[in-house]
Amino acid sequence: MSSHRSTVSNYPLTTIPSARSSFSTTPRQCTPSTSTHVYRSFKNRPIARKNVKYDETALYHYKEETDQRFINWRRLYRNRSLVEKRWRDGKCKMRVFPPHDTGDMHSEGIYCIQFDNDKLVSASRDRTIKLWDIRTGECRQTLVAHSQSVLCLQYNDDYIISGSGDKKIIQWDIRTGEIIRTMLGHGDSVLNLRFSEHTMVSCSKDKTLRVWDLETGVTLRKLQGHRAAVNAVQFKDHLIVSASGDRTIKLWDMTTGDCLRTFDSHSRGIACVEFDGERIVSGSCDQTIKIWNATTGECLHTLAGHTNLVRTLQVDALSDRIVSGSYDGSLKVWGLNHGAMLLSLSQAIEGR
Repeated sequence: MSSHRSTVSNYPLTTIPSARSSFSTTPRQCTPSTSTHVYRSFKNRPIARKNVKYDETALYHYKEETDQRFINWRRLYRNRSLVEKRWRDGKCKMRVFPPHDTGDMHSEGIYCIQFDNDKLVSASRDRTIKLWDIRTGECRQTLVAHSQSVLCLQYNDDYIISGSGDKKIIQWDIRTGEIIRTMLGHGDSVLNLRFSEHTMVSCSKDKTLRVWDLETGVTLRKLQGHRAAVNAVQFKDHLIVSASGDRTIKLWDMTTGDCLRTFDSHSRGIACVEFDGERIVSGSCDQTIKIWNATTGECLHTLAGHTNLVRTLQVDALSDRIVSGSYDGSLKVWGLNHGAMLLSLSQAIEGR
């Protein structure tokens, strides 16, 4: 039995045969048959995924009569189940950027990264920022302008903003790599920054926070109150959360500049903080992570498990997870609501 594979075009051709007379045995003159070709543009028809050997669950369900796509719930459920299983099992892929020693790698330690499905952006003690292709691992571009270590960065579809030990904040065009503007104001190293739309908040070793207008590069407000370097900052709507080496976390009103509340429970300086609008999560040199109610100031949970400084945190309220990284060389996954450790990933590493 023979078999064949058919392919579907994005612009299918429908053939409508002309009307034909009823069957007759009387000889008659043959005339060429005619047909009408109707072209229809199916903009939403899913493209066949030729790289998938057995594609049992297409990306979308599709109704040709109305050219409509519908969510393939079976596929969505399967993918989410696979992701959840990988989280439970701790399965991950290890990759190196660049994949080969091409001379494009950073020459000193990397302080921060951000990534999406297309690219990874890294900042280093070598004073540079690099943009990497997330698929190939190759370096697309290197940005050079800071005169000291690049300590923090964030990007969106339009630009990258970086902060450095040279006290400067630089806004770059993410497509061309050109400098849009340099923002000055901090009296010491810029340790962290976060922005959304046209507003940015930065913090510094000079013990202050600054609120900036990204359209003009002007400081809108300077927040003072910490007694040591402000190591981390986050904001949601008009509320800013800052974490300091003075062992405290402060909640600020961005509009007025007032300090609304001070959270004081860590026994040593605080290195990182996350804020989702309701809860604050902090990581400290005292090796613990604390979850706070931002409204009442109550410490909801203290998470113990790391054996060295907790240097970085990521919070996902939708999946009820906290991921923490420590100088002890491990990553740990915790439940945001109940505070229990779900997973610990450790490996031999060099440096911190």
